[in-house]
Order: sequence, then C-alpha cells, then structure tokens
Amino acid sequence: MGKRGSVFVPFVLLGLAGAAHAADSAALNDGAAWLKKMATASRQQNYSGTIFYQHGNSVETSRVTHFVNAAGGEFEKLETLDGPAREVIRSNDQVICYLPNAKTVLIEERNRSARNFPALIPESLHGINENYKIRTEGIDRVAGYDCQWIALEPRDNLRYGRRFCAELGSSLPLRAQTMNEKNEPIESFAFTQLTLGGQFSRERVKSKYAEKSRAQNWRVDRSAFSMAQPTPADTGWVLTKAMPGFKKLMEAKRSLGGRTGAVSQIVLSDGLAAVSIFIEPMVQPQPAQAASHQGAVNIFKRVQGNHVVTVLGEAPAATIMQIANSVELKQTTATVQ
Repeated sequence: MGKRGSVFVPFVLLGLAGAAHAADSAALNDGAAWLKKMATASRQQNYSGTIFYQHGNSVETSRVTHFVNAAGGEFEKLETLDGPAREVIRSNDQVICYLPNAKTVLIEERNRSARNFPALIPESLHGINENYKIRTEGIDRVAGYDCQWIALEPRDNLRYGRRFCAELGSSLPLRAQTMNEKNEPIESFAFTQLTLGGQFSRERVKSKYAEKSRAQNWRVDRSAFSMAQPTPADTGWVLTKAMPGFKKLMEAKRSLGGRTGAVSQIVLSDGLAAVSIFIEPMVQPQPAQAASHQGAVNIFKRVQGNHVVTVLGEAPAATIMQIANSVELKQTTATVQ
C-alpha cells in the first residue's frame, strides 16, 4: 500500500492542483465579467430609489433618479432626505447643485474621476486584477431584488477591500462596502427602495428649486469651472518612493477656491482607488503634520519647506501617510520611476 500510495499521490495532488487552478481562473473571469456589467449598468440603466449611506456612527439617506434617453444622454437627480437640503441635477457633464439654506446655486462640470454610488466601478478595469483578487461569493437580497456578491480582496495592505452586490438581471450594484484590514466594513451604501427600468422622463429629473432660485435671485457660483479643468504641467514635485500598484494618472496645476495662485496636483490610482496629492504655498503657520478621515477617505497634511502637502484618498491611513512623506521637490531628490 505504501508503494502504491507513493506512486499515485503525486498524480492525485497534481490533478487537484490543476482543478483548483481552473476553478480560480473561472472565478476570476466570472468576477471580472460581473465588474464590467456593473460598470455599464450604473451608467446605462434607468432606475430610481432611496440610498442609505453609513460610515462610522453617521447615517445619511438620499433619493436618486437616473435616466438615459434614446440619444444616449444621461440625466440624474439626487436629493438629500436628512440634514441640510441639497439637490444635485446632472445633465451629461453639466452639474448644478442647489443649496436652499444658503440660497446658492453651484454650477460646475462633472468630474469624471469622481465616482458615486451606484456608479463606483470604473469603465476601464485596467489595474484591478493586478492589485485585487476578484471572486464571486453568495446570492443575497437587497431592496426586494436578488443580487450576486462580488469581492475584491487587496493583494497587499496598501489598499482597502471592496464588496459589491449586483442585481441578477440588470447587474446594477445594489449594495457596496469598503472593508478595512480586519475585513470590517468602514463605509457602506445600499438601496433601501428601488425601481428598475421605466421610460425616460425629463420631468422627474428637473429641479424643484430652479424657478425659486431665479425668482429670489439666489447667488450663482461658477468658480468650480476653473477648478474642474486643470492645466497639465510638470509641477516640479515627485514621489521619492514608488507605491506598488499605484500609477500616476495626472499631473497638473489648477486654481482652487480661496487659494492664491496655482495649486499643484498629482493623481494616483490602482485601477479602483484614487489618491490626490495637492501642494500649495504655505501662507500662514501650519502644524508640522495632521491626519483626519471621513468614511473611507483618509487625509494627511504635512509641511514641506514653505509648502503644504495634502494627500487624500480611499486608502488606509498608513498608505496616505507614506505617499505624503515621499513627496519632495524635484530639484532636491532623484525621481523614483
């Protein structure tokens, strides 16, 4: 029996290993296919419903209505249901935000790099497989619809994990969670009520404050237009230590409200999470460094010479701090490619 075992066991293990590899590949392909369908569904499906957002002890609810017309135009209306009233109207790339309490209308161009639930999956999945293990999990039920859980497990401790539950028919994400290193949710979105499909209705995505704002002469702020279009440029700042998995998407100089002069900006991404680096002249004394967070977004500031470096993004605090501490002027250090 011993000899027979020594002959057959390696072949049995080899067979099992091959089967496991095939299963892993199938799960990856299936998970990646789900991600592609989810990215498309959140932008091309008609839907309306109530969204529940939780981070820490804070809870927010809002109502969203999203339509795509026959010509492919995208229209969306988002209203807060608790706290200060706020209404956001989007027509393709134009965004108008109404703030009734402040009697203010903010007009800006859509920031395509910013993603809001349920449109949390980028249209391009480049980089995701390299930085995350993609797997399908169980079937669940959210807002009366059956949905498939898809998990993105980080391959290192530089990024958060993600979980999405996609509706079985349309692939629209119904629930999303950001997971910390202990696999605990630190931020979550979910539909608590949802209507899928329906015919395009321009009336349902019109503002209820538009006429009132004109009649009462609310203040109109268009300053965000100058912030929305950064000027690509060599900022003169570099990262002295490369961050595995993060690649530079943009380097530019831009104007920010309340700032004097241009602010340098560098944007990094691992295919899913984005991290923004802002460098600006220090106009008044600042603490040597400061850290804060809101939900899954960590923020770290440090003084570098006579400049202030601010780094923020949906990544662990240690990652954000590590990026901030590696930012230096190009003239004083060698660039790490």
